[in-house]
Amino acid sequence: MLRRRWFWIVLPLSLWSLPAHAQESFGAIALSQQTSRFGYSYDWQSPSQASQKALQECGSPDCRVVLTFNRGCGAVAEGVNRSGFGTGKTRNLAEQAALQLCNDPSCKVTVWACNSR
Repeated sequence: MLRRRWFWIVLPLSLWSLPAHAQESFGAIALSQQTSRFGYSYDWQSPSQASQKALQECGSPDCRVVLTFNRGCGAVAEGVNRSGFGTGKTRNLAEQAALQLCNDPSCKVTVWACNSR
């Protein structure tokens, strides 16, 4: 009987200590307008860490973070004087969103990244 009581005391405490949701993963995409260089990152614990890594990977002084995303994926589509950015649960959904926002026949996906968690 004593063991059952402990079970009902310990069980709620152990469940309470579990995280409310899975650990979040962040990614980012950075672009340079002058050099057309890009950088991306994925699986970082915060948006700022993901952004810093994307900027570092881009490597050009004029690089700017154009997209951050958590979990899922992010994509950039570029065309003649147009661009679009999208996120989604999968690479395909992120690319479709970016192409839809770019909204021009010349638009093509130029960079994408996905978190693994």
